[in-house]
Amino acid sequence: MKKFILIITSSIIATGLISCSTDNSPQPEPMPKIQNSATLKSGWVQSSLKLCAAGSFVPTLFDNAIFTADNDGYIYKLDPTDGSIINEFHVSRDLSSGTGVSGGVVFVTTKDAYLLAIDKGTGKIRWQAQLPTVSIEAPQATSDIVIVRTNDAEVLAFNINDGTPVWSYQKPIPPLTLRVQNTFQVIGNEVVAIGLPGGKLALLNLHTGTPIWENYIAIPEGATDLDKITDIGMRPVLDNKIMCVASYNGKIACLDAISSNVIWQKKFSTAQGLVIDEQNVYAVSQDGVIYAFDKATGAQIWQNKTMQYRSMSIPALLGNGVLVVDNDGYVHMFNRNDGQEMARISTSLSGGVSYPMVRDNGVVYQSAGGYVALIKNY
Repeated sequence: MKKFILIITSSIIATGLISCSTDNSPQPEPMPKIQNSATLKSGWVQSSLKLCAAGSFVPTLFDNAIFTADNDGYIYKLDPTDGSIINEFHVSRDLSSGTGVSGGVVFVTTKDAYLLAIDKGTGKIRWQAQLPTVSIEAPQATSDIVIVRTNDAEVLAFNINDGTPVWSYQKPIPPLTLRVQNTFQVIGNEVVAIGLPGGKLALLNLHTGTPIWENYIAIPEGATDLDKITDIGMRPVLDNKIMCVASYNGKIACLDAISSNVIWQKKFSTAQGLVIDEQNVYAVSQDGVIYAFDKATGAQIWQNKTMQYRSMSIPALLGNGVLVVDNDGYVHMFNRNDGQEMARISTSLSGGVSYPMVRDNGVVYQSAGGYVALIKNY
């Protein structure tokens, strides 16, 4: 049976790029005026890079430096304090993902389905490993293993020193799946949590690939393959032994990370992802409504519909706020307690942004237009 990958991203839907006909989708209301109760500013914006990259090119913070890459094979090392370029190099390959970093090596994947290990001092390729299919998701590395997930949902581990294959993990996938960019998370030096097509969540031993547990968060339902898409298109999030995750056209749920028993779940659809703190789970629905749920019970704390039908990013936590970026480059901060918008600024981060990289003093994004920026709360 042939498998098809469906590209469904909020930015594409919002800008109407999936059709040449009249866009009949619901349109957002004008943004309401707000009374700022917090202050957002661009700590710095790096606009002099040769970056040409979609939101899948996630920057990485390692050893007090930011590493980022683009489609054309450029890799940059930036100073996180001011965004200035510390080093740059070019590999003569078309890249398909952002960076993973460990020790003296930067890891990226290519459009011809290779994993590259690049010396972060010289820019030379130390080793390369052939992948079964292309990967658009940034590799994640520990001190001895680098993990990659391919577009057909196969997860592979390689020895960090020479690229020797260590293990692989793959489950049968539905006929139609999403092309997702952030689906797994290495946790410590022991396990990796993976969201899969068809609504399955798995926790694997990092060193052997052996499943510790597997559980369905959502069950495919409906008359057509399109209706049955319930892919988990986000990184599972862990806090104090509670793992939370959400799926497209499925559910949002929190589980006991040890036993995989579901603590609570409810119907929900998102391709953006979620973030959690000590009390709540914050998520943006597929239609742009922002929610807060009680982490322990799943009870809805608040919702904010003022951004409905706008293309919204994965949420991030900054200060007492929940940060999201819309497709026009506006950065919005919502109060964690009541969901009211606290601050808003216009930035160059239009066209969609990467998975947020949270630092002590702000959040770093890479935009589809190639800008890298630090957003701070003063």
